[in-house]
Amino acid sequence: MVCLALTIGWFLYRAGDDATEILARNALMEVMGRVGQAIDRQTLSARESLNIVAPPPIPPVNPGDKPAALPFPQDHKQLEERLWLANSLFSDPSYVYFGGADGSFLGIKQESANVFMYSIREPEGKDYVYYLRGPGTEMKLTAVQDYEPRKRPWYIQTVASGRETWSSVYADFRQKFLGINLSKPVFDTEGTFLGVANSSIGLSQLTTFLQQLPLSPNGVAFIAELKGDMVATSLNEVLHEIKGNAGEVVRLNAQQSKSPLVQQAFDEVQKYMAEHHLVPGQLVMLGARSEGSKIEVAVRLHHDEAGLDWLAISAAPRSDFLGSVTGGVYQTLLLGLVAVCLTFVIGFVLLRWVLRDIRKLTLAAKSIGNGSPFPALNIDRDDEIGQLALSFQEMERNLRTDRLTNVLNRDSLIAQIEFRRRNSSEANPLHFAMLFIDLDRFKAVNDEYGHDEGDRVLVVIAERLQHALRHDDSVARFGGDEFVVYLHGVTDADVARSIADKIRHAVNRPIEGRDGNQYTVDASVGVSLYPEDGLDVETLLRMADSRMFDQKRLHRMLSV
Repeated sequence: MVCLALTIGWFLYRAGDDATEILARNALMEVMGRVGQAIDRQTLSARESLNIVAPPPIPPVNPGDKPAALPFPQDHKQLEERLWLANSLFSDPSYVYFGGADGSFLGIKQESANVFMYSIREPEGKDYVYYLRGPGTEMKLTAVQDYEPRKRPWYIQTVASGRETWSSVYADFRQKFLGINLSKPVFDTEGTFLGVANSSIGLSQLTTFLQQLPLSPNGVAFIAELKGDMVATSLNEVLHEIKGNAGEVVRLNAQQSKSPLVQQAFDEVQKYMAEHHLVPGQLVMLGARSEGSKIEVAVRLHHDEAGLDWLAISAAPRSDFLGSVTGGVYQTLLLGLVAVCLTFVIGFVLLRWVLRDIRKLTLAAKSIGNGSPFPALNIDRDDEIGQLALSFQEMERNLRTDRLTNVLNRDSLIAQIEFRRRNSSEANPLHFAMLFIDLDRFKAVNDEYGHDEGDRVLVVIAERLQHALRHDDSVARFGGDEFVVYLHGVTDADVARSIADKIRHAVNRPIEGRDGNQYTVDASVGVSLYPEDGLDVETLLRMADSRMFDQKRLHRMLSV
């Protein structure tokens, strides 16, 4: 009887420990999904602002033809219009400018909501700096300075690389925050080098986002460069200091953080990177011990061809999630011991009953992590395990669906596709199409009528997308005004494009808004097929995203 009681206790302990580990990892997965979306939004805004200033060539319709290059503005007035438009993409302070190969310079910097700095330099002349409140407002001259753009590091670095290039993270001395530049060489339609376009963005918004994340009581999330210099953190820490009369910038390193959990998490990531290759975009889960307690660490490398290499890291002690499991486990252990003391038979029955429910919770938690269908728990109890079962069902809804539109979120759709790929075989091959949808004219609704009306539009669009699909298809919101549709069993590109046209017509119908207003948005849709266009989800998304941008550029050209 004593051995049986110890066995019960051991199995209950292991089941509780496994459930706690899975809860901690699933919570970190949700956090990492949100952090990844924030990084993508921040970097994409810089790239899109440069595409407004100097649009990339339009891919040819016929194979073998040359891409169609869009002409670059030949005078300051046209270039200024593009700079104002590029600046409108940002809600926080930003700087968009162009340095010409002839020494000319034109830049517009947003320093606050209604304060802009306008800087202009003629070839081989002085640089004149003005302040104004917006396009067409009165300009006040504030400085005349010697400024040679061709000698600046961003210009020299971009000319040397010959492609889009991220700068190192730097400290903005006036605004007192960290920032980063994305530079792009500009050529005319004949291929002659004209100069360098640059977009400077502040990174303080990333720290604000991390500090607002729903982390566990002792959890942390931070973004760092490969050597550990911090970019953003969920903690209240100063990320850089200016020291000495020379103004030397000293960055906070993860190993110097005041949080032992941050130091431990970065040490675990470094150990992993010393032995394994960290694949960009892949989420890696690590377990470790910190002063005797178990912690969970999640890391994802964000990399692009322009030279960006950031580590997004989140960590949490398992003890943060222990309270939701141990109460039910300890109570059940006590019931098991009492049952063993009464009779062997009653104890054995209770043992099977207890382990069955906890095993259901463990399997349910694993299904959330690997994207498989969520099993029916059928747990009808009033104790902590019953409450935990309800929590699992609520967590499944929160992890897999977008809270605003009630469709799938990015990580959930990817997990479900990966689950179907793992379960496919030669006898039962998997075929599907993927549609990447970006809403056109949606920003105008947000700007003119407010974010509440913009949210109303997103909810209606999500409902229309769901109604336009079959039972086996899925739709997910990827963030902002982007959606992705999974079309199960579609093997023909023409079929996928016809469905895309159907979706576009559904989106294009007027939407009833507040006070009798009607909103009309459009959609640009890119299509990719599995396995013809790629064997993994990220490749398919990039292909569909690229084709979507091709369609968006075509829409813009046709609307001009």
